[in-house]
Amino acid sequence: MRAGVLWMVMVCLSDGKVPRCSVGPTATVSKLSKVSVSCPSAIVSSEFKYQLLFDGHYISQIHLPKLDPAGSLFSGQFEVTANNSGEYICMAEVIYPPPHRKICHITEVIVGEKLSLAAVNDTVPGDNQTFSAVQPGCSPFIPEAVMWAGCGVLFLYGLSITCIIIVIWRKMKRNEEDTNVYANTRPGEVRKPFKV
Repeated sequence: MRAGVLWMVMVCLSDGKVPRCSVGPTATVSKLSKVSVSCPSAIVSSEFKYQLLFDGHYISQIHLPKLDPAGSLFSGQFEVTANNSGEYICMAEVIYPPPHRKICHITEVIVGEKLSLAAVNDTVPGDNQTFSAVQPGCSPFIPEAVMWAGCGVLFLYGLSITCIIIVIWRKMKRNEEDTNVYANTRPGEVRKPFKV
């Protein structure tokens, strides 16, 4: 019971943030060409896990222990052979030090004929543009529908318990009134009639 209540409190207090992915340039390549998929930079003395996903499907993973201070920044890159068009997502998870967070970078690859420079520029988003991406391969931490359903169940539970307690309290109060008989058990003072 307590664990369930604690879990619901954590659900209600969770911020529900979905990682924001920075979007890199769109690469247009011919079939079976090599493409570099860049990853977010690592912070000094942090433990990272990099995952490479293609259209939400897991491809590869690299785990990096804490970096040495002399290494400064590490910019990870995956080199892949492009067979189909789609989005490559490099997801970096900061494992240590807390707080645990995820950073991702999207590289869109179009397999086919080379496009003109004007057509490529139309597909490239602005430098500061980011897209909200549900963590690929998984749904958000707790879907909103589940959270609302859980809150509804807790509301109905609380309402039913409150109604039951009110009914029990009223019955006990009525029984208490029925059993209490307020009768004077002490004999009163005998008064003598006054003589005039």
